[in-house]
Formats: sequence, structure tokens, C-alpha cells
Amino acid sequence: LPEGEEEEEEEEELELSKAGFRGSTRSPPQNPSAPPGDPPGTPPLAPVLQLLRNQLQEKDALIRHLENDWERSRAQREREERLLVTAWYNMGLALQQHEGEMAAARGGSGARSFLAQQRLATAARRARAPHGRAASSS
Repeated sequence: LPEGEEEEEEEEELELSKAGFRGSTRSPPQNPSAPPGDPPGTPPLAPVLQLLRNQLQEKDALIRHLENDWERSRAQREREERLLVTAWYNMGLALQQHEGEMAAARGGSGARSFLAQQRLATAARRARAPHGRAASSS
């Protein structure tokens, strides 16, 4: 069926169902889940609803507890990361200071640029004999 005809049929079905509902002389069905001994007007689902509400409150409390745990864990992890970064930074500073003191003790200037330090290290490596060979005398 084309789209327009499908919509018309759906509208007709809707109108017929509305008309059938309005024209119905049946009374609305009584609550089928109510036990026969309950007085009218007593909601039979109240205990079940209360039980479900209690379960929902317990689950909400558990979620809040887990969120708080996660938040504490995240904060602790961030503190640990900051401590690690600080420790590495301090170790680097101490190493740099130690190397500067060692260079000063050897008679060199402690205030060399990075490139100057690299040139000296390369020259020192070249001056050492490679494994198993004699140092070149050039």
C-alpha cells in the first residue's frame, strides 16, 4: 500500500477503536490482582511497591558509596602521581648538582652549556679504548 493509504487505514482503525471504547457499556475491570478478602480501596500492590522502593533506596545508597570510593581513589591516585613527578624532578636536580660538583672537583667549570657537556662526554668516550682494542694514537 502507498504511504497515504496506510495512514488513512490507521486513522480509520483509531476512530473505530475510539468509538468502540466510548460506546462500550462495560464497567472498567476491577483490579484483578486484588485478593478477594481485601476491602475495596486498599491498594493491593502497596507492599510490593514499598519493597521495590526500599530496594531502589538501597541501590541508590550503594551507588553513592561506590561513587565516593571512586572519588577517593581518584584523589589518592592524583596525589601519588604528583609525588612521583616531584620525586623524579628532585632526583634529576640532585643528579645535576652532583655532576656539577664532580666537574668542579675535576677542575672544570660547573657552568657549562648542555652542548659543551655533550662535547666533553663525546671526547672522553673517544679517548677511552673500545672493548678489546687499543686506544688510537692519532
